[in-house]
Amino acid sequence: MTGPEDAASRLDELDLAILDQVRAVQQALDPPPADLDTRSRFALRLADVDIEVARLYEDVLAGAGARSAEPVRTLTFESADVTIMLTVAERAGELRVEGWLAPPGPLRVELRTDDPAGTRHVVADDGGRFVFDGVTRGLAQLAVPRPAGPTVVTPPVSL
Repeated sequence: MTGPEDAASRLDELDLAILDQVRAVQQALDPPPADLDTRSRFALRLADVDIEVARLYEDVLAGAGARSAEPVRTLTFESADVTIMLTVAERAGELRVEGWLAPPGPLRVELRTDDPAGTRHVVADDGGRFVFDGVTRGLAQLAVPRPAGPTVVTPPVSL
């Protein structure tokens, strides 16, 4: 079996030129996101090893109503045992993040952002409803620690 150093030693000038051209095309057509390093560090900040990642099921942007010009974004995350639905609306330059847990219950909900203020938390009511007011735009992630089972964590999303 050969290692990467063996393969690299077999590359000639033409191979290197082709690889340079492939890299240039990749950078031009599908470069990595400018905030990839920030997103990576953000995701790695999770202190809890016993987590269950909820997948983004739906992300919809719609008008907030007949009289409102502000759109409302609805995001739905699903894991094996928990669904988290969010609505994100802008009010006076800040965001209001309103959410519901299913199954409902008075669970702690953490909002992790790239804001220097750090993590905020609230406790959902018996119906699973929770609200974060005054949220700034940027990367955000929710974590819902559960008494029985792993913490449910959403992937980071841009608000």
